[in-house]
Amino acid sequence: MIDPLMDKLRPGWRERRDAQRSWWKPIEVLLVPGLCLVSYVWFCRHVVWGLHVVFHREDAGRLAQVMAGPVQALPLIVLLVAVFPFLCLAGVVVNTIVYFIPPLRRVSEKGSDRVAGLTIRHANRQLLAVGGKAALVAAPLLVLLAAWPFHRH
Repeated sequence: MIDPLMDKLRPGWRERRDAQRSWWKPIEVLLVPGLCLVSYVWFCRHVVWGLHVVFHREDAGRLAQVMAGPVQALPLIVLLVAVFPFLCLAGVVVNTIVYFIPPLRRVSEKGSDRVAGLTIRHANRQLLAVGGKAALVAAPLLVLLAAWPFHRH
């Protein structure tokens, strides 16, 4: 189901995937979402909630109560959409760390001699471009979320 969509959105993805098969990829697949989740939760807790308290001072001590629910659909959708730039940023951070560890860099860039664009630098440029565009959408959404008047108990 996803393969035909990927063929249209990212031509050549199969060749890149096959050229990159290594022991490192499954580890990277775990590191990127993990780092994304940790950084996104931190950002939402400290930045978005801090901005919310600026808009709604009466909520200063209510974080636990708001987190306890009830869950509202619109803020949840905003949070899910706004995670994408953090996913791209986590990819850049993991790639950059890998770049400075030569054995991992060699494994990660395996296949770059056969398929163009498999270098860490190329991947980081693409991630920053996509993540930057996603941030242009996510930033205003997160500000609107911060201004959202959560249900009062």
